[in-house]
Amino acid sequence: MKNSDFYTLLLSLLPGVGPSRYWSWIDIHQTPEKALLAPFDELPKISPPAKKVLREFQKLGEKSPLAIRGIQALEALEQQNAHLITHQNINYPGLLGQIERPPPLLFVKGNIELLSLPQIAIIGTRNPTASGIDNTRAFARYLAQGGFTITSGLALGVDGFAHEATLNVSGKTIAVMATGIDRVYPSRHQRLADTILDKGGLLVTEFTPGTAPHAAHFPQRNRIISGLSLGVLVMEAAVKSGSLITARYALEQNREVFAVPGSIHNPQAKGCHALIKQGAQLVETGEDIIKQLAGLIHYFATQQNNTNANEALPAKTTFSLSLNELEQKILKHIGYDTIAIEQLIERSGLSSSKVATTLFNLELKGAVKHSDWGYEAINQ
Repeated sequence: MKNSDFYTLLLSLLPGVGPSRYWSWIDIHQTPEKALLAPFDELPKISPPAKKVLREFQKLGEKSPLAIRGIQALEALEQQNAHLITHQNINYPGLLGQIERPPPLLFVKGNIELLSLPQIAIIGTRNPTASGIDNTRAFARYLAQGGFTITSGLALGVDGFAHEATLNVSGKTIAVMATGIDRVYPSRHQRLADTILDKGGLLVTEFTPGTAPHAAHFPQRNRIISGLSLGVLVMEAAVKSGSLITARYALEQNREVFAVPGSIHNPQAKGCHALIKQGAQLVETGEDIIKQLAGLIHYFATQQNNTNANEALPAKTTFSLSLNELEQKILKHIGYDTIAIEQLIERSGLSSSKVATTLFNLELKGAVKHSDWGYEAINQ
């Protein structure tokens, strides 16, 4: 038959099997193959349609409708020059894997390496004000130029402006979709999706090729946006909006939530104000975000390394990259004595955003470590 990735795909294709049920089966049977071949009385909460499909698979194997559908999905990916990444795969993003009941698989198209780089999500209303558009562009440009990958949902409004502004400064961006990898929604963003790919970005979805947009898919997409990111920035949002759903996911996933305040008379600012009242960080500049994230760098780098170790992967598979000129410069200024970030800014003559982002990348690569007293180089 096929490999473990294929069985993961088949188990996910069963009727009524979403991430939660997938993981409940894996908790019992350890692998998707064992779950697919298990007796029905050993599968919790199996629906009649799923039971019928599973019975055919256990009887017919690769000739069953389920296996044929899985093969067709892989063929559709190949036609799109896209790829399947399952939770067993070395390229599955470590941060996303830490959330509760993460998506068992992702369909991706473009630069897969972006999944393992530090990301900040920028989200907001589909109907931003003129100042909301300007702010979105300014934050996206600043953060992208600082070395962060900008992640959003390819929607109209703030999402689209964030993707576009990032591309305009040659930054990298990830678009998380609520459709199949071959179905751009809204259709007017087809050109934007093509440009993202042309300029080294990435499209991501957990839905099989051919999947059309559906209301229930957007909250699922939102949890991936926050799960991939170190922090979520909400630009403008109404009190009842998908952006606030994403922010709630971010809080549940122990991600930082940032909100840009606006006029008290602007209905699109009320969601941000509500988030700030609930504890989100009020930010006025991109530098505010980078300073706030500095304290999370060590935590997430440790979590990433622990995830790699638990999966018995080579310790530096994802982050063992050569240092660029800027990283080498910062590393020379650090030495092996602990140094505060303020001292590094003074010594290097660089902006606080560049220093903070470079430190972030150095820690992810295992070249420096952070403590309450500052940063120090690791002798490797």
